[in-house]
Amino acid sequence: MSSDAFADVAKMKKIKEDIKNHEGQLVEMTLEHGRKREKTKVGRLTEVYQSLFIVEYTDAASMPGTPANTYVESYTYSDILTEKTLIRYLDKE
Repeated sequence: MSSDAFADVAKMKKIKEDIKNHEGQLVEMTLEHGRKREKTKVGRLTEVYQSLFIVEYTDAASMPGTPANTYVESYTYSDILTEKTLIRYLDKE
């Protein structure tokens, strides 16, 4: 086991703590889709579990008077650690 593994464990713990501290708040998720393509979405960090966390998104209604589409996506802490996914906290403390 290299010293990098210990650093990763410490980083993972910090990532989990940060995410837990922002539960219920708005976040901006930037997802890499390879070859410099990124998709950025804003949602609410709704649930935080031991191995993953859930963000709820609401798409604007396509037609006036129709309900907006709400959906959830789950992410793992290693997505953040490996920087495949970036998280930015939008709500102010």
